[in-house]
Amino acid sequence: MLNNLPLPEGSTFSWVDLVDPTEDEMAEVAGRYGLHSAVVRDFLNQPNLPKYERLPGQQLLILRAYDEVAKRGDTIQAMTRRLVVLMMEGVLITVRRREQPFFHRAAKQAAEGAALRPEQLALALCAGAVKSFDEPLRESQDKLDQIEAALFNRRILHLGIKQVYGLKRRCAVIKRTLAHITSALRHFKEHARDDQGLLADVVEEADRLQTWADELLESATHLMNMEINLASQRTNEVMRVLTIFSAFFLPLTFIAGVYGMNFKRMPELEHRLGYPLVIGAMALTALAIWLWFRRKGWLR
Repeated sequence: MLNNLPLPEGSTFSWVDLVDPTEDEMAEVAGRYGLHSAVVRDFLNQPNLPKYERLPGQQLLILRAYDEVAKRGDTIQAMTRRLVVLMMEGVLITVRRREQPFFHRAAKQAAEGAALRPEQLALALCAGAVKSFDEPLRESQDKLDQIEAALFNRRILHLGIKQVYGLKRRCAVIKRTLAHITSALRHFKEHARDDQGLLADVVEEADRLQTWADELLESATHLMNMEINLASQRTNEVMRVLTIFSAFFLPLTFIAGVYGMNFKRMPELEHRLGYPLVIGAMALTALAIWLWFRRKGWLR
């Protein structure tokens, strides 16, 4: 779908926006504005990572923003959507796959503000794309805090480690995407006119979010290791209890096995107090084991 978006009065360029364009629409735009063949390929090639290219008379900036509509998956293609910004003399072309709230917010602010240059509009879109990663990072941090609290309160099952692993992958994808965006913006900064320092603010925000994602990634890794260690500890506790019970019954089983042998000449078998004496010996043995374990602190 091809749209001409409104701009403030006094702007010296036009804004052409394409949403999930077809090959025919791209051919029409390429013919109208004389687009370079490499640019057309970038427009139609969906898996592109963020990058910046400077061509004769054209500046191409490819970004990726968090998909605020889908909010699923743990890969770059599933979590993010591509935004292509092409700056030329007298026109700015944007290409995106689907509608996203951050894009509409940036377009609304641009239309209601003062006259713009193409670089300023591109910076507004860059700021919106970078800012879109703030919410998923905040959600990931809240979920990690909840899992950590539930883990220490022993209210979490084995699904907890799967949730942490999913959050870890999401944070890794966000960190990698922000790293590519930061690299593209740094190259863009070398050629863009930035009188008000807006681009520096966007780069700083991208660096901040990338650092945050790195911290969450490290926290998720520690939390996974902690959960594995706690699971091992719980297994050891179960094995300790089973070992204690085995230690109680092992000597009793031995005594019962000795007196269960079918020998004719066993003096205790014909003794009138043989049975209560054996039961008493077994009880004293169990009591001695219990006192020893208690003294060692193994029953706590």
